[in-house]
Amino acid sequence: MMIGTYEHRLDKKGRLVLPSKFRQDLGDLIVASVGVEQCISLYSKDEWEKLLERFQKMPFFRSKSRDFLRVLLATAHELPVDTAGRILLPQILKSHASLDVEVCIIGVGNHLEVWDRDIWDKYRRDVMANLPSIVEGVEWDQ
Repeated sequence: MMIGTYEHRLDKKGRLVLPSKFRQDLGDLIVASVGVEQCISLYSKDEWEKLLERFQKMPFFRSKSRDFLRVLLATAHELPVDTAGRILLPQILKSHASLDVEVCIIGVGNHLEVWDRDIWDKYRRDVMANLPSIVEGVEWDQ
């Protein structure tokens, strides 16, 4: 399970060092795509394949399903992890997440998200301020 928050920096070439704690779970080739919010989602190859199986069950005749699938899959990139544990983030993904230099890598269970540090801090503060009402609105599987 991928959990926690890790502060990192992109190097001058736009490479990101993955937290060593997650490297084995992610493997040597990861899939990166736009996150639902203003972030980048990183998946192991196995987790990405599980998502693809679920996506195939979505009704493609519905416009929202088509829009979601098109954007998510069109922005997906397979990224090799180098021997130093780094990945090179594509410009389209860095632009989507407004990444500059300072980033936060957060564990979200089955994947990681990469956020601009300032955007993450604001998002986290906003969610924390509304946490009681958010919890009330969450539907829990019984």
